[in-house]
Amino acid sequence: MDMEFHYYITYIIALRAGFGPKDAFIIAYASQYIDDNTTIYTINKGGADEYSNYISQTTNILKPQKELMRIYPAFHFMPGTLSEIAGDPARRRDGKLHLMNTIPDSGNSRQLLQAAFDSHDLYRIGIATHMHADTFAHQNFVGFKESFNGMKGLFESIAPDIGHADAGYRPDRISLVWEDQRLVPGHSKIDNTKRFIKAAECIYQEYAGCLNASPDSRDVMAQIEWAIGKHNDDKNDRIDRYKELIGSDLIEYDKKSWFKEAVDLVNKDIPYTGGEDTVPRSEAEWAWKGSYTESRWYRFQEAAKAHQRLAMDTVIGPIFEKMEFNPYLS
Repeated sequence: MDMEFHYYITYIIALRAGFGPKDAFIIAYASQYIDDNTTIYTINKGGADEYSNYISQTTNILKPQKELMRIYPAFHFMPGTLSEIAGDPARRRDGKLHLMNTIPDSGNSRQLLQAAFDSHDLYRIGIATHMHADTFAHQNFVGFKESFNGMKGLFESIAPDIGHADAGYRPDRISLVWEDQRLVPGHSKIDNTKRFIKAAECIYQEYAGCLNASPDSRDVMAQIEWAIGKHNDDKNDRIDRYKELIGSDLIEYDKKSWFKEAVDLVNKDIPYTGGEDTVPRSEAEWAWKGSYTESRWYRFQEAAKAHQRLAMDTVIGPIFEKMEFNPYLS
């Protein structure tokens, strides 16, 4: 999924479920920032409060397997439970199953989302929401290099079998209809709008349960379906409709804003407007601004670390122990 779901639709769902405007913004921002948190920074290097973050997405899918395994399954390709995988209804042509297969609305994903609710940490709720939404878009793929992901065709034979690289951006485009050639006829035509509406409905239900709100999602889903519109609608028109549903509570997304609030450049002679793309990384020295532990960037990073630890300890690690080939060690 991309920003249309992870930011705008998540924002709408959070508001409609009963989160206040400020809380809904934090949830939506954290959900989208998972995809924009691609650089490791060291803040106050050499100081008593030196700090480094983890990344939750990578622009280089050819990273070593161990690095990918800390990112992809935990944040983007959460595996289903053994019983869900064994009963997987996707019906592949080759009949294969995989212990790391991403299953929509899986028990493991719901477990991590519930842990986020139990923490009462809005940043963790946003992070877990991103992960849970991606179980719908990334279903039938695993989050590392594996022939299970492979598709036929000239382009697909060039792309690595990592996640949905062979499928390109097709699984993430909200209104796209596409073909997953790995699945049997009758199951291979994929309508992303249907998948994404189902994701929105499941997330709303989870939020409603968290807030003891009405579980009736029909009006909310009707609004979201209206905003998504038809398959050939222009993306900008969809975004305008999302903004209309959010209303005056909307805060526009700026992927650099939380970082700029928390961190400053020490060597001021280097031109800097915020973010790694505006200053040579080899020359940059970063320092905290003010009380950094209260900053939204720091709180997001700590939430991402907590989510990753829980995912690795309770879901992914135990699955590795059952696999003859451990991709985390390769």
